[in-house]
Amino acid sequence: MKPETKAKAPSMSKPEEYEAIGVPAEWVEPLQALGYTTIDKLKEVEKPGKLANDLNGYKKKNKLDLPGLSPEVVSDWIKS
Repeated sequence: MKPETKAKAPSMSKPEEYEAIGVPAEWVEPLQALGYTTIDKLKEVEKPGKLANDLNGYKKKNKLDLPGLSPEVVSDWIKS
């Protein structure tokens, strides 16, 4: 039998890396909770409007006191 290979722990970008591309610090945790654990995953988003909608939904569901996001703001994060 072959020995089991252990799965590598998924890498996560640091909050400072998100802030470097313009993401406000308070939105880093919701982004990571939605699966955008790295900057590369965030850059792969094709529809910023859907991501903005998902983040606003997360904000509402978890009753976070954060400002709403527009697709234009999210698009700026992805482009930078």
